[in-house]
Amino acid sequence: MTLRKAFALTLTTLALGTSATAFATEATPYHYGMKLDIAQVIAVDAPANAQDDSHTATLTYRDSSGQLRAVSYAQPTFLSNQN
Repeated sequence: MTLRKAFALTLTTLALGTSATAFATEATPYHYGMKLDIAQVIAVDAPANAQDDSHTATLTYRDSSGQLRAVSYAQPTFLSNQN
């Protein structure tokens, strides 16, 4: 593989990853027992420096039919899990 082809492949991958998260703007809130059909995880977005006991994270994924979906969920911070 030439350097030019590798560079083009990298740019294409970055462009597709960025555009995929842009399409899934409406995240469905997760509830206990909710059935999830996750074929491929695209991104996990969570605040890096949350000070509360928990914060909202968003999982963007493709289901088995290829549709892009997003689900939001409460994620506890690492500090709140310490005993």
